[in-house]
Amino acid sequence: MRSKSLRFLAIAVFVGVGLTFAAVLAGAGPSPSDGPEAPPATSGGQLEDGVVAYYFYGDVRCATCRKLEAYSNEAVTQGFPEEIDSGRLAWKAVNVDEKENAHFVDDFQLVTKAVVLVEYRAGTMERWENLDKIWTLVRNKDNFIDYVQSSTREFLQTN
Repeated sequence: MRSKSLRFLAIAVFVGVGLTFAAVLAGAGPSPSDGPEAPPATSGGQLEDGVVAYYFYGDVRCATCRKLEAYSNEAVTQGFPEEIDSGRLAWKAVNVDEKENAHFVDDFQLVTKAVVLVEYRAGTMERWENLDKIWTLVRNKDNFIDYVQSSTREFLQTN
């Protein structure tokens, strides 16, 4: 009887590990983009008037890519709560591998995962800035967050 219990336990562990591994490969689980929602926006994730801090990613996401998104999300949502509440700033994570978002690659000359600040007026893009130092700062969370927040603050001040 004991050998049947051990066999059952071994099979259960094996299946559990297999399911966990499959979930990890499929990217299951919460994503940092599942955080606070942006204020009401037009269909493209843009605001009629204001600034959107976009994080652009693709279907294939490594640990560093997820860290870029998490740090960017934290920098924007925790650094600018008043601006987000007022609708002056929004956070939006966008998968550019989805057909309806593919235009962003050309719009902002994207070559990899990126954080881009975009100002909209009357639903039209006025200007944008790619925060291109995120890849060099991702190994230092404090420097990364400081860079994103100071860049966002400067972008908002010239808004």
